[in-house]
Amino acid sequence: MKKSLLLITVSAIVLLLSSCGGPKADVKKMLKLYEDYTEKAFKASEDKVLDEKEIEDLNKIMAEIEEFGAKMDEKYENDEEATKEFESHMSEERNKEIVKDYTKALMALWNCEGAENLK
Repeated sequence: MKKSLLLITVSAIVLLLSSCGGPKADVKKMLKLYEDYTEKAFKASEDKVLDEKEIEDLNKIMAEIEEFGAKMDEKYENDEEATKEFESHMSEERNKEIVKDYTKALMALWNCEGAENLK
């Protein structure tokens, strides 16, 4: 009986921790990843040459972005209300600027030597 109660309690805690942070928290996390990538991308593209360390750092953040995006797709796939809230937060002016800067950073990297090594 004690083992069953412990198992149920642990399962409930894991479920609670994994479901914490609704769409607003998820938007903040995604935008933080975008900002990190943008900062590193603009710095790396200044000399128009991407060295191994810059490529490694950029690929690492991009993998985090892709992984988090996939989790968000799965998390909000069947939740219209949460999806609308997520989209609402992403459309705030400050957040739209972050996405615009992220896009500019991606474009800046295309003109760099070594860009073919980015994922």
